[in-house]
Amino acid sequence: MEQIQTNHTPQNNPYENNFSPDDFPFFGIGSMLYAIFYAFCLYRNASGITYPFFVAGTLCYFFFSMRKLRVPYKKDSVFYIVSIVLLGISNCLTTSPQLLFLNKLGLFLLSFILILHTVYNDRDWNMPKYIMAILKTICTCFSCLFRPFTDMISYFDAQKQEKTGKKSYVLPVLIGIAITLPLLLVITILLSSADIVFAKMLDGIFDFFNFTTIFDITFLIIAVFFCSYAVYAALCRRNVEEQTTYGKQLEPVTAVIVTASLSVIYLIFSIIQIVYLFIGNMQLPEGYTYSGYAREGFFQLLAVCILNLVLVLVCLHLFRENIVLKIILTIICGCTYIMILSSALRMIMYINCYNLTFLRIFVLWSLAVMFFLMAGVAISIYSRSFPLFTYSLAVTTVFYICLSFAHPDYWIAKYNLNPAHLEYSNDYDIYDDIPYLSTLSSDAASVILQEESNPYLSVIPGLSPKDIMTMSRQDIEDYCNTYNIPYRYESLFWIRNYYSDLEESLQNMHLRNFNFSLHRADAYIQ
Repeated sequence: MEQIQTNHTPQNNPYENNFSPDDFPFFGIGSMLYAIFYAFCLYRNASGITYPFFVAGTLCYFFFSMRKLRVPYKKDSVFYIVSIVLLGISNCLTTSPQLLFLNKLGLFLLSFILILHTVYNDRDWNMPKYIMAILKTICTCFSCLFRPFTDMISYFDAQKQEKTGKKSYVLPVLIGIAITLPLLLVITILLSSADIVFAKMLDGIFDFFNFTTIFDITFLIIAVFFCSYAVYAALCRRNVEEQTTYGKQLEPVTAVIVTASLSVIYLIFSIIQIVYLFIGNMQLPEGYTYSGYAREGFFQLLAVCILNLVLVLVCLHLFRENIVLKIILTIICGCTYIMILSSALRMIMYINCYNLTFLRIFVLWSLAVMFFLMAGVAISIYSRSFPLFTYSLAVTTVFYICLSFAHPDYWIAKYNLNPAHLEYSNDYDIYDDIPYLSTLSSDAASVILQEESNPYLSVIPGLSPKDIMTMSRQDIEDYCNTYNIPYRYESLFWIRNYYSDLEESLQNMHLRNFNFSLHRADAYIQ
């Protein structure tokens, strides 16, 4: 198959395909120190104040290693570095499990992109090229997991032969250790079961030294050491082609037929959205209300928008340029915008009836990101040189950092507990989805635990919010019976659950896992 290559000169290889065993002291000691630093910062610490220091330390070790390998620093890496640092800072400002997961996913992806951007000339790389480069680098890392063993043996053998001309005993020693450890474990277990006194002595030793924690930390350090070393060994192989190659692009007739058929359906659908949903002046099918019509289908529309985005990218990548195809793809982009607006409007109406959740906020965020991504795709239809991957990465990163620092749990509680969204009845009944608020993170404490913003804390006259959150159920029942106060305990149960979980988290907080969100929440449970 004919190959088409981009016109640029590949970057000269600044180092050998594999670093030599002479580099083992630097990368071996460096990876071990990094593994110990990793364990100190992150062991059982998903959102502590050590996270930003871990991110900064990781970046320092990476660029120091690149300098050792004579790989120059690129000035345009600033965006990646700043984004990674901001996500690290965000981790100690929230306890939301959803945000923490997305932050760590973002850190992983941005770190890998920064690595590839530093080592390779990725100026002309597109999205498929970057995905393949990341996957290939990860696979290469797996193949290099045991490089520390081979490099260490080669290094010490070389050192020994230089001094004495004799082969060292490093390999036999390692084999002896590898045989001894499992054998020692089996013998210890057998002897413990054979003698109760010996078993009690071992139990006492284990209780004193907390061997479970020691084992977990040791295992974590070893795993991070091997992974860290393998990353640099994989990078030194430099097995990702810098040149972006395309196969012979296909005739656009096939794409025109497929996209033209879809565009007709999309145009009809878009007209219906404009007439029924945006304007709302036509008769709906029997049994449908306007609000019910508006509150359904947003997830399906989101899926179609994603498919349209992929479809346009595939057509641009696989098929030759054609004016008819460009016009049809432009129509699809326009229809996708209408679908995005339709899905957003439906979601907003749904939220007005059923309140906010993290998933619903994330859907609105995704639609906003897709709105800007489609603009980049539309530009790419008429300008193939447009840096679509860089643009998409920048848009997604900036939007996500804004989401991460916005603390969605706070706004969820603020919106859902607003009296305008609560049909607060005399018997203090609540919606079925109000207990969802008890699952929110400490980011929402300033709303949930204040009487001014949480009307459920004032359901029992004469009791303060602190009393309600700390008194037992029986004490509250006795108080209400004494003063003939009607109440529904279920309307308070979710608040007590939230309060108890928050109090437990605060009791477990110490210097290493200090979290600013928890610290702010502490003021509301005192």
